Amino acid sequence: MTAFDPTQFPELREVFPELTLIQFETAMLFSLGVSQIEISALRSVSYKTVKQTLAEAKNKFEPYSLHGLLTIFHVRLTLFALQGCQKCRQLNGSEPH
Repeated sequence: MTAFDPTQFPELREVFPELTLIQFETAMLFSLGVSQIEISALRSVSYKTVKQTLAEAKNKFEPYSLHGLLTIFHVRLTLFALQGCQKCRQLNGSEPH
């Protein structure tokens, strides 16, 4: 059983098309504050595998550190949430004029 099943959230997965499913799952857990050791236990893989997966995800975005990867995740997730709120308001007819 996976800790975070990206297939349950296809819209969220589309926010990070650059990443493989494993990279997305690992980086998402990391961005939510789960430590690399905890991710390795949740995913039943070695710490080295988690570290390598995060490095590969980081390199796809070209930040200099894992902190940069966190920033990218937080910004994209915030924009995703804001777009969802805007769509809900439009559907409910409460969009400001």
